[in-house]
Amino acid sequence: MNARARKQWIAGGALSAMLLGTIAMASSAAADVNQDEDVQIQVSVTPVGALTLTVANPSVTLTESTSDDVWAAGNREFTGTLDGVSVSDDRNDVGADAAWNVSGQVSNFVAAGLPEIESANLGWVPELANPIPGDFNVTPGQPIAGELQEVPAGEGPGGDWLTGGVQVGDLLVSAGSSAEANGQSFGVKAGLNLTVPKNTPSGAYASTLTLTLMES
Repeated sequence: MNARARKQWIAGGALSAMLLGTIAMASSAAADVNQDEDVQIQVSVTPVGALTLTVANPSVTLTESTSDDVWAAGNREFTGTLDGVSVSDDRNDVGADAAWNVSGQVSNFVAAGLPEIESANLGWVPELANPIPGDFNVTPGQPIAGELQEVPAGEGPGGDWLTGGVQVGDLLVSAGSSAEANGQSFGVKAGLNLTVPKNTPSGAYASTLTLTLMES
């Protein structure tokens, strides 16, 4: 090998060494990279369940139950039972201060071609149909006597007697705390009493009882 060739080989070897050195330095720099990226995870928890009122029996038939005392007072008495009413609450999110109630209002009793019987003659005695063990803060409404009904002695299931017949907003049942009653179903019923003058014209009378569930 002549001197010129030897110099070229040495120069080539030096260049190779420099290239190898450059590659090694680049690899060391890549190993030092430390990068963080955040990923946001989102979920929408939508309300499920509902507070519902169910009326299984859409009609009630009143039958005469006039006693001698009622007849002697110049009246006739017809009674029946409102049943099949329930309130259920299976919501997943209930406010701590929320409460609910079911109230009623009654239309006059009407029959074709005959004078109407005032709704104020209808009374009721609410009570829980399927009491559940435990304090769920659910109570029946106060008993109400119709205009011509003799007020019974003592209290009803919901407390002291009121008079004047079932009026708009009178309570059938209420829950003082929706949170306490949440996850349960409560049945309620009511004894109905319609007292009318004994000279009321004969006929097939009908009235509508509207029940309203409200949360406050």
